[in-house]
Amino acid sequence: WGILILFGGGLSLALAVQTNGVAEFIGSQAHHLAGMPSIVHIFGVTAVVLFLTELTSNTATTAALLPVLAAVAPGFGLHPFYLIFPAAISSSCAFMMPVATPPNAIVFGSGQVTMRQMMKAGLWLNLCAVVVITAVTLVVLPGVFTSIWKLN
Repeated sequence: WGILILFGGGLSLALAVQTNGVAEFIGSQAHHLAGMPSIVHIFGVTAVVLFLTELTSNTATTAALLPVLAAVAPGFGLHPFYLIFPAAISSSCAFMMPVATPPNAIVFGSGQVTMRQMMKAGLWLNLCAVVVITAVTLVVLPGVFTSIWKLN
């Protein structure tokens, strides 16, 4: 029962964020960040989404945030792919909490791994993932999408 309650809580939290307009509020407050370098935006989006998916469903998180990021990116002078790509990839990199993914819940439910052990190992994996996803977004993505990279 513990695993089911854990996932139910995560899905409920994600639905509450989406239903109550929290994602839209975050998007409306982003205009203060318009003058910052693109690496800051990409790093920030990657970190926020990655750590948010530790507590919520990755599907619900991306469903709520991707439209907001697509709308905010041109205000930063970025093609929307610069924010959507790292958000989509980082939503799949939840390693710290049992509620984050079914495999995490199964491992935790076995009783062989404590919450502290999961959080300690997962934190390092999350920090590495933020750096790698940011670097891949800045280095690889422009070459892959060269033909559509200009803002209209």
